[in-house]
Amino acid sequence: MDRVDLGLLAALEKNGRQSFATLAELSGMSKTSVWSRVQTLEETGVIRNYRAVIDPALIGLKLTAYVSIMIDFSKRDSFEKSVMSNPAVVECFTTAGEADYIMRIICRDVSQLDNILRYNISLMPGVQRSTTLMCLKSIKQDASLVDTCEKMDLLLPNR
Repeated sequence: MDRVDLGLLAALEKNGRQSFATLAELSGMSKTSVWSRVQTLEETGVIRNYRAVIDPALIGLKLTAYVSIMIDFSKRDSFEKSVMSNPAVVECFTTAGEADYIMRIICRDVSQLDNILRYNISLMPGVQRSTTLMCLKSIKQDASLVDTCEKMDLLLPNR
């Protein structure tokens, strides 16, 4: 991965619908070269997907909560399968520390969150305890991963 690839990634992070002609103009390369590089970034998994970023509040999902979960570790496989098929769980990560997992839930309101916690999350296989944090306001989201890596010197170590 070189600076040209990073430039293409940064441009696509800002607008994944840009044409190869626009990307070629931005990078100073031919459309064919840009297409080839983007294909390689897709094939190697650097670019995993293209999608619209939807404002949850504008479709009625006004509450974001993070739920830390402690489980009976012997049930982790069935817990993880349950997470994968659970539409209430937007994201879930294994963690180090007190909790075994942390999941992000996006829902309409506190009443719906209460129902999700009582009748959904708490009934998942192996759940022993959970702690919920409700978000009041988003401060930062959708940060550029390219910017993050460049500013933290994680990419291109031989500059």
